[in-house]
Amino acid sequence: MFPSLMKPGRRDLAKAGLGGLLAASLPVSLPFGALARAVEDPNDPWAEARAIRARIRPPVFPRANRFGPEQFGGRADGVTDNTEAFRRAIDAASKAPGGGRVVVEGTADGTVWLTGAIHLKSNVELHVSRESTIRFRTEPEAYFPAILTRYEGTEFMGISPFIYAYGCENIAITGHGILDGQASRENWWRQKRVADGQESDNGRLRRWAEEGKPVAERVFGPEATIRPQFIQPYRCRNVLISDLTILRSPMWEVHPVECENVTVRRLTISSHGPNNDGCDPESCRDVLIEDCVFDTGDDCIAIKSGRNADGRRLGKPTENLIVSGCTMLDGHGGVTLGSEISGGVRNVFVENCRMDSPRLNTAIRFKNNAARGGTLTNIHVRDVTVGQVAHAAITIDYNYAEGANGRFTPVFDGLTIERMTVGRCERVLDLQGFETAPIRNIALKDCDFVRAAELDIIEHVEGLTYANVRRNAQAVTGPAPGGHGNAADRSG
Repeated sequence: MFPSLMKPGRRDLAKAGLGGLLAASLPVSLPFGALARAVEDPNDPWAEARAIRARIRPPVFPRANRFGPEQFGGRADGVTDNTEAFRRAIDAASKAPGGGRVVVEGTADGTVWLTGAIHLKSNVELHVSRESTIRFRTEPEAYFPAILTRYEGTEFMGISPFIYAYGCENIAITGHGILDGQASRENWWRQKRVADGQESDNGRLRRWAEEGKPVAERVFGPEATIRPQFIQPYRCRNVLISDLTILRSPMWEVHPVECENVTVRRLTISSHGPNNDGCDPESCRDVLIEDCVFDTGDDCIAIKSGRNADGRRLGKPTENLIVSGCTMLDGHGGVTLGSEISGGVRNVFVENCRMDSPRLNTAIRFKNNAARGGTLTNIHVRDVTVGQVAHAAITIDYNYAEGANGRFTPVFDGLTIERMTVGRCERVLDLQGFETAPIRNIALKDCDFVRAAELDIIEHVEGLTYANVRRNAQAVTGPAPGGHGNAADRSG
């Protein structure tokens, strides 16, 4: 269906557009992890990354306890609504000794299971076989009654994500099949345009949160224009999401909320609608995202922790997160922190990733402002290869959205970038702090920015250092003269 998107681990990235310019400047034939296996200082921050990775363990399930929707009246004809069949199969698997697997079978010529919301239970794996597609209905009423969820960092009672779990342990969504949300400009994506022309439901939700309205009273029905996420485990432990292809989502695709011990592995995500972020862990601890391919209409990975009053009320940062071996194509940012960041983010490690597209705005992106006021600290990036990005390679923007209009001080302290190579970018750095809240402690080491067309933007930054960094074939020994103007793309 998408011949340009092969399964992660088999993709020939040279054919994806890294081009002769980058090939001439970096040995791109090195496998992922080759540089990282070099001898390292045992006291470096990556020792913490190794400890985080060592304790993240995906759940396992008894293979003998196997159930399928067809056992409960389901039909894979692309027309029958299988919501009840999935519910009964999941219930049976959860009651089996030690849990069980709901296996969605297919045939060689392809099999389509149509359904509404799928709600997982503890000790259940939903496994979608290679020949199967689970296709989700486009009618909002298929995702009610209302459940506790979040929309852009704010809690409410409303539309269910397509695949949802609340308060569960040991859950998984796996297989080599396809999850198809069927979103288009005629259904889910249309709601974005409708909401933009009035006091939107999401605007009303944000106002209620600022006013302190109890979450139980923030209720939205099927007529609301708030779109569902695709996959959302909420307050769950021991979560695995792996090996699937995810297409045409209403908005954010993989959105763990307040979860612990999460593995997201070998996904291929292709969806270009509004707010179609690829993977957005929010207020989570111990998360591994590895070997995924992202081709999105928004940020590929966006790390979050709640928005404004709600984020401060909950007070739960995202911490101890590893991104490794991923490929980023179209999107606003390759790896982004923000903008719903009021609970803070700490201990993030990004390594061995490839990014390349004229429609990828920036590689590493941080979005914050005086309305969010989150604290971002201890962030480390190494061995990232970028063919091209449309704007800055690295962006830290306090002027995002509300900018200085707020009472809460954004804090950024501690970013290291090692062994990053960028073939083409508009500028290397777009760093915009506040005079009263400078961005602190940015270190670039052993980096090569082959072609940067414009001067960097460096405003209110303290502790920016370079070691063995080249820009346009010239050594960089200190901050380049700062340019002035608008930051690149504040829309997403």
